[in-house]
Formats: sequence, structure tokens, C-alpha cells
Amino acid sequence: MDHENVVESVANWFKLNPKVNLVSKGLGDFPNPDLRVQFKDGSLALVECKPSNAVGREYLTGYGQALAYLVYSDFSYLAIPKIEMDMFKKYFWYGSLGLVSVIDNKIDLLRKAEKSKVTISKEKPRVRGYAYYRDLRPSEIFYLLDTIQVANYSKKYKTAQERIDSVRDKIWDGIKSIRDIGSEIQKNSQLLNIKLLFRDIGLITEDYFLTNDGTSLLKIGSTTLDEPYLNKLAKQFLINGNFIDILTIIQKLNDTYTGFQRVNEFLEKLESEIVKEKLATKKTNVIRDLQDIPRILRDLNLLSEWKKVGLVYRININWKKVLSIIREREVS
Repeated sequence: MDHENVVESVANWFKLNPKVNLVSKGLGDFPNPDLRVQFKDGSLALVECKPSNAVGREYLTGYGQALAYLVYSDFSYLAIPKIEMDMFKKYFWYGSLGLVSVIDNKIDLLRKAEKSKVTISKEKPRVRGYAYYRDLRPSEIFYLLDTIQVANYSKKYKTAQERIDSVRDKIWDGIKSIRDIGSEIQKNSQLLNIKLLFRDIGLITEDYFLTNDGTSLLKIGSTTLDEPYLNKLAKQFLINGNFIDILTIIQKLNDTYTGFQRVNEFLEKLESEIVKEKLATKKTNVIRDLQDIPRILRDLNLLSEWKKVGLVYRININWKKVLSIIREREVS
């Protein structure tokens, strides 16, 4: 089984648990587990997944990562294909760690996770299992990413907080230069929106340094904001931001229905499926998110405009583009 199959199998297993409220992949800075699982009682589980046919060191590294997650969550799991689990489980002796064996997309819980006794920095609960996006266009994302990089190294800072404050101020100046914003009242909300997006799609760390992906995207954008840049940005949204899951749900609706009489009818069904798939909670304002998400997917050439087909309307996915990005990920 490849890595994605293991992750998807374990994610689906948790989604079937009635005590689970939200399941998300990745999304954010360290720790960066394969899965975050939020339970309705407020507890959090982090899951590390490994594929088949890896070198033995990778499974032991995964074990170490899963142990580290106990510092940041209530529960931690290590998920490995059955053949490798049978070979290495004797090394996974620590009893608090949950062990999950995967075979043919089926799950066998070998050891139930025990509540962590060493949690010191538990993550805050989230309300969505996909990147938080509002209205930045691809060119604006590049501009603000460049602004962050320049601000980080424009001078020597006495403290980390001084640097962060300076970066935030430069981002705000950048927003005002590209948007018609006449009031400082929006400053904190605008800065939070940008930080959440850049964090969720893996471009910056929690303290505003560029990640490797952020640096790579900036380098590509410095040369061109056309297809190479858009493809890299699309990869960040699809994989790091979990927008691939939203596209999969849209395809499910396309396969289930011949079309929709109005846009709102489609969005209401999409919202319902997103919550059902535990990509969002019932308290999440998914409809508000869906006012903006289709726009960035169209900008990235992943989604068509809303089109009339006969007497109904539908929206189509550019699967050729999506699959080329996924394949690039697999061989990279």
C-alpha cells in the first residue's frame, strides 16, 4: 500500500466512529501528522502513517514521530500495513501508543491508544479539515509571500516577537497597497485570514518563517506567475490544504445528480456532504467558506465556471490538471 492509501484507509475508519467530530490531513506547522482526529468530547488524536516496502528505519522513525505527538495531543496512533506491522510491532513497546494495522483498506486496531500523560502543548481545536481560505488571488499570494520573506531578513531584530510584529506590519502595508482598505479596524481579521491560509497550505510556520514549500513557490513566482507557479500553488491547495477532498465530493455530486436548478441548491448539498464526511463540524460556517473556495479553484484551472447544460446547471472538475499534479507529487 502506498502512503496515501494508508492515510485514506485510517481516515475513513475514524470517520465511521460516532464519537469523532472532525478528521483532517496535515494542515499546519510542526507537529505535522498525517491525520488529526478531533473527538466530540474535545480530545485530540494525532496519527502517523507509513507505506508498504519502506526501509526498516522509516518505521522506527514513524514510531518516534508518533511518540512525539503525545506531547501535543491526548492520543497518538501509528498506522502501518499489516506485513510491516507484523515485522516491527515488537519494537513498538510503549503502551500509550495506539497501533493500527492496515490491509486491503481494512483496519485492525492492535492496541488501543491510552491518554497521554505528558501532554504539555495541546493544539487548539479546529472547525474545518481543509485550508481556511477567503479571497486572495494567486498573484496576491505571491506578493504577500515575498513581503514576508523580505520583512524577515530586512534587518536584525532584538527579539523574535519584534520580528513577528514587523512582519505583520509589513503584511498589512502590503494588503493596503493591493486592496482598497481605508480602515485599520480590519487589520487583525485580515492578518489572521492570511496567516491561517499560508499556514494551512504549508507556506509559512507558526512564527512566520517560510517553509521549504513556501521558499520553492516564491522562487518559481519570482520567474513567472503563469503555469509553473499556478501548478505549484494548486499542489499546495490540493494536498496540504485538502482541497482534493472537496473536489472529490463535488465529483460525487456530479455522479449522483444530473444537475441543479440553482447554485444555492448545489452549495447546500455540497455543504451537507462536507459535514457528513467530517471535513467540517456542524458549527462550521461551510456555506460562508463556499462563497470563496470555488473562486480559487477556478483561478488555479481546477474547476469550471457554473455552466448550464440543458435545463440544469453543473460545475465540472479539470481532472486532467488535478491528476497531473497528484502524479507529480508521487514521483517527487
